[in-house]
Amino acid sequence: MLDDYNLNALVVDDMATMRSMMKNQLASIGVTRSAGTPSAAGAIEMLRAAQYNLLLLDYYLGDATDGQQLLELIRNEQLVPSSAVIVMVTAEKNYGLVAQVAEHSPDAYLIKPFTAESLLNHLQPVIERKMGLRQLNKKTPGLKPIYDQFDANRCDAVVALVDAYTQKEGIHADTARLKGEALMRQGDFVPALQHYLSLRATYAWAALGVARARLKLHQTEAAIATLEELVAQTPKYVHASDVLAEAYIQIRQPEKAMAVLEKACANSSTVNRMRAVARLAEQMDDENRVIQWGGKVIDANKFALAQDFTDHARLLRGLVKSGQADKATAAMVRFETEIPHIKQSACVQAAKVYTLATQLAEETAALANAPPAMKERRMAILSDRQSRLNELTARLDKLETRPEEAVFLAEAHIATGQTERAAEVAAAAMAHGHHLPGSVGDDDWRRQVETQAVQKTRARIKEGLDMLRVGKTRDALNLFMQLVNHTPADLTAMLLANVVSTVVMLRQKGEPVNEILPFARIALERLKHEHPDYERLPGLIETFERHPSAEG
Repeated sequence: MLDDYNLNALVVDDMATMRSMMKNQLASIGVTRSAGTPSAAGAIEMLRAAQYNLLLLDYYLGDATDGQQLLELIRNEQLVPSSAVIVMVTAEKNYGLVAQVAEHSPDAYLIKPFTAESLLNHLQPVIERKMGLRQLNKKTPGLKPIYDQFDANRCDAVVALVDAYTQKEGIHADTARLKGEALMRQGDFVPALQHYLSLRATYAWAALGVARARLKLHQTEAAIATLEELVAQTPKYVHASDVLAEAYIQIRQPEKAMAVLEKACANSSTVNRMRAVARLAEQMDDENRVIQWGGKVIDANKFALAQDFTDHARLLRGLVKSGQADKATAAMVRFETEIPHIKQSACVQAAKVYTLATQLAEETAALANAPPAMKERRMAILSDRQSRLNELTARLDKLETRPEEAVFLAEAHIATGQTERAAEVAAAAMAHGHHLPGSVGDDDWRRQVETQAVQKTRARIKEGLDMLRVGKTRDALNLFMQLVNHTPADLTAMLLANVVSTVVMLRQKGEPVNEILPFARIALERLKHEHPDYERLPGLIETFERHPSAEG
């Protein structure tokens, strides 16, 4: 029985009779606190309002969001603690195949119909593992302390607790995963690689960890070889396909990445996976795919608390590019009605400007051969719309803009004839590592943008050096590691070397470097693989590795 676990359950099922039955079954096995809701929207609202640690989700909810998508929303928004137990309930006997390919899998699943005894038999081992044993004279905390530290982002504590647990209980899948994720989260990619390599013979998923760590260390060819083998041998392990697509993008093979992602979506269409397809399609100027996948992302993510409005802007842009500006206008009206605060989104308002500017240009061109009387009447109407466009354009620069939104603003400025302003905005985006779709601007304009982007990147390097001078070491190193991914080729080795030498210098002075040591490890590995002939490399290796574990 589960009386001692202080469980608060949420049952999500669109049938009232099933909700009532499951709540009664829970009560009979010791879960006396429970609530129910018929929809994903209701579940999200309740999870934001109260704390639940046991969820029973019906797979078919009868609305646009199924139980698997709801599970993804819950995990992505961290609406329950990692120690919470989530069970999928379904009449689909092949659900196990769905769970295998899902990025976010439940802790257990039940096939309808089931009894209270069957429910208990599924729940008890999972709850005991995650929340501890509560039997007489045998009480342990289980893995909950480790999950709690993981949720609090105390990665060092997670690693220490897992190591202590492993010494006592041996290697287990749950704890091994937690340690690997903690190492990856805090940027300790070299120790993470060693950890996953040690597990590879025991757990198939460790191969994915190996590849992820190697990608972070820019050992791209080795990572791709591992991923291709993993995807070929275990095609249902769809998350491996996501990482393989990311690797193909790194080596500028978008067509391969698209093929991998779409095949993965056919098995499991998560929000993040569909968004990756839409973003890649935008880079490839494939407007049909942008519309197809962008629309799916918006529909699947409509209940999310934190909306990414670049999804909406991308769809609007794709509609206009494909000659469907009227549909873009209608979609814009719907978005602003359903989500009022979208009016404060710079990228969406930029897409609105782009749409209106495109429509005006097309309508003005269409009047060239019109009869004078009709032309006069229509020009008066277009003049009013031009005034509205001018107002919207002037408002753009007053909205707060993130670097990833700047591409949309650049295209809006081009559409309104402000090419100099467009170049400035686009260069800022590129200096932050964002790429322009090939259809934005002509060749001369793009060369202008690239020149400005190099200047802005050099200015950001100077910002980092200034941070070092005033003691903001972590901020500076974080900036350098961002910049090195898109900085001019002649500066990459210097930036990486500066990261390593800064950490070495601080360690030699006796200052604590635990928090920034991962930056140096990554930078040194990248120097070895990408710039093996760099003249400072031998000295950096010798000084850094003299006491390799002194701080780690």
